[in-house]
Amino acid sequence: MNLKCRLILEDYRKQRDDFLKLGDTVQEMLSDITRDLGISVLAIEHRVKAENSLAGKLERKGDRYNALEDITDILGCRVICFLSDEIDKIGQRVEESFVIDRENSSDKRALIQEDAFGYLSLHYICSLPFGDKWPDEICGKKFEVQIRTILQHAWSAIHHDIGYKSDFGVPREIRRQFARLAGLLELADDEFVRARDNMVGYTESIRQRIKTDDADDVAINMISLKEYVQHNKKMQSLIAEIADIAGAEIHEIDPESYIPQLAFLGVEKLGDIEKMIIENHSLAISLAKNALSAADLDIVSSSVALRFLCRAELLNKSYDFDRIVEFLKISLGTKEKAERQAKHLLRQKEEC
Repeated sequence: MNLKCRLILEDYRKQRDDFLKLGDTVQEMLSDITRDLGISVLAIEHRVKAENSLAGKLERKGDRYNALEDITDILGCRVICFLSDEIDKIGQRVEESFVIDRENSSDKRALIQEDAFGYLSLHYICSLPFGDKWPDEICGKKFEVQIRTILQHAWSAIHHDIGYKSDFGVPREIRRQFARLAGLLELADDEFVRARDNMVGYTESIRQRIKTDDADDVAINMISLKEYVQHNKKMQSLIAEIADIAGAEIHEIDPESYIPQLAFLGVEKLGDIEKMIIENHSLAISLAKNALSAADLDIVSSSVALRFLCRAELLNKSYDFDRIVEFLKISLGTKEKAERQAKHLLRQKEEC
């Protein structure tokens, strides 16, 4: 290693702690960005290049660098998101939050030829501006931010693992195989975005139908049941009535766990729940009073109405002891617990 490279390594040793501090700062800022955008990500990670890794880079490419400042990836940060359209949203906020070295930054997705497949991510070379916000020792230092999807990350990791760095020397059939795989991954990324958009559209449609009392024929699923509990007037009124019994606030939770219980009762459409409310309202309230009036509760879940409606349905439809036990095992797990609850429930019917 020549003198210039040895001086670069010495400078690295002196500044390594500053890069570690910079990494923690940038990681926190990237976390704030994704949180403010409401984007859930798989991971936000960073690393400071190890000395032996830097030494190897200088051995291979030392003629490119005159000083440590010329090396832009001493600190590397990565955001791994779930959906491809989130990359640009995060990228825009990165551009607003950091000083961007445009000459060395690249949207490598744009480098793919129209007739080729490939999986690349969005790369920025950034720094923090000098000022009063951060210590001077971490400002002005270049670092890399990569933004990619899970599938892009997997593709990159596989390439790195098997040492497939370029097409040179790779047999044609293997190149074709990797092209097909890359195309499948790009298609999968696009389909995940479409699936998300379809779920959003379906949710909005179901919500509107529930609000206009036009959802009786809608099948019960994780989306429709959640929207029904949150937006149906009869259900909301029943939840509030039960919460008043306990003098408790209502805590919103996902009612998905009640889908198998409703299915056990033959309740398959949202209109069937409406019918349950009409037929079982009085008994459900009585069961709730029996269970909650003496309880010292500050909070009840938004699924509390489903709990007492299902139990009232069991009693009003005269399910026998064994069937009640079978029903209760869905949520309680063990037969022993279910039998105790079944006996208690049947005693409650007599008291009501």
